[in-house]
Amino acid sequence: MTLSTTSRRTFALSVLAIGLSACSLFSGSGLPRGEVSATTMTSTFLPWVNDLRESRGLAPVSASRACNAVADDQASRMALADRMNHITGPESVAARFKRNDLPLPAAENIAMHQKTPERAFQAWVNSPKHLENMLGNYSHLGVAKATSPKSGNTPFWSMCLSS
Repeated sequence: MTLSTTSRRTFALSVLAIGLSACSLFSGSGLPRGEVSATTMTSTFLPWVNDLRESRGLAPVSASRACNAVADDQASRMALADRMNHITGPESVAARFKRNDLPLPAAENIAMHQKTPERAFQAWVNSPKHLENMLGNYSHLGVAKATSPKSGNTPFWSMCLSS
């Protein structure tokens, strides 16, 4: 059977579309994305973190694309795994930071079950180590929330801070 030029183009475009659809289900880290609803929350948290830092005489932080990517990746990983942990999967925290070209030093705050951004922020303020991270010598911030039907849509939160 021979295909006309138009048929070959249509076939090639169909194969390409199928391939792109399959690729869109996975993040750069190989996580299935179809099951996860992740939202960048940086614009919500940024004024709160900066107010906190200002109250301590510290310089403000600004939003960062790399921090957003790391926070989104980690929140999504936790939602898929249905557990809160800095390491979900074979990749270390440092490897995840490096893969996302995150400038070091960097820190990560994580949380789960808080239904609102306000509650997640307050949980971090109430935790000495998480508070220390938010008050650290950092200049960039990214925050994400992710849920997955697999986890009963439990909210998983991740905050990334970087130099």
